[in-house]
Amino acid sequence: MTECVENPAARLHSLLLDFCRAGKELGPNQSNWNAWAQALSYDGAEVAVGDAEFFRRLGEAKDLPGKVRQAISLTVLDVEHRDYLLEPLGGVDAGLLASTHASHNISQVWQHFSDSGDATRSAAIYSLRGCADELRRAQVEAGLTEAEGRDLTALINDLMEAVIASTLEETDKQFLLARLNEMLAAVQQARLRGRYPVEAAADATRGALLRRPNLIRRVMDASLLDSFVTFFSKVNALLALVGQTEELTHEAVRAIERGVGG
Repeated sequence: MTECVENPAARLHSLLLDFCRAGKELGPNQSNWNAWAQALSYDGAEVAVGDAEFFRRLGEAKDLPGKVRQAISLTVLDVEHRDYLLEPLGGVDAGLLASTHASHNISQVWQHFSDSGDATRSAAIYSLRGCADELRRAQVEAGLTEAEGRDLTALINDLMEAVIASTLEETDKQFLLARLNEMLAAVQQARLRGRYPVEAAADATRGALLRRPNLIRRVMDASLLDSFVTFFSKVNALLALVGQTEELTHEAVRAIERGVGG
């Protein structure tokens, strides 16, 4: 088993797959502990039935359904989807409880969450894979910290105020404020939706400028271009977008030289 500790659903999913595989190899009438000894031999360490490490790892496995429920409750906000994912875990609880006794054979554990150890037809194993995917997405799309959210909100608000106070025409102001407002909305939702929408909104705002070299010229004439360059530099630093800090200035100059667009 190689899944990371931080994803309890992935760990439990992997353990049950390994238990079913071991049970198939050993036969359904063998003690469930023999199958668990194989499933629990991970991270390069083999365990033997009845030794201290065997009982420690089996105890950790029994704790995983509760950790899955807690993690999914915090991650999946839709109640119906959350219930759909977690409902089959009752069988896993029962199977792990049956595993407490060495006298219970493998089939007596299987009966709670799989049909004769067929992992591909197990609703519990399928649901655990769904739970693991939900938790994996939550890790990949980590939200902004409270401090990062405050800093980005302040940067956006400051630039919006500078646009409002500038000598730009009203149509230009409204265009720029609409783009910045989209960024502000993405920041405010970042705790639920992760960083990607913030990055996408920043890219969209930057792209909207670069596609309008005449607007860039008017922004420059209004002494705002440096403010936008500084703004994107700070946003890129906060979002750890390496290599984009100076690009707006260079692209803006090239766009003005081309002299096309609104």
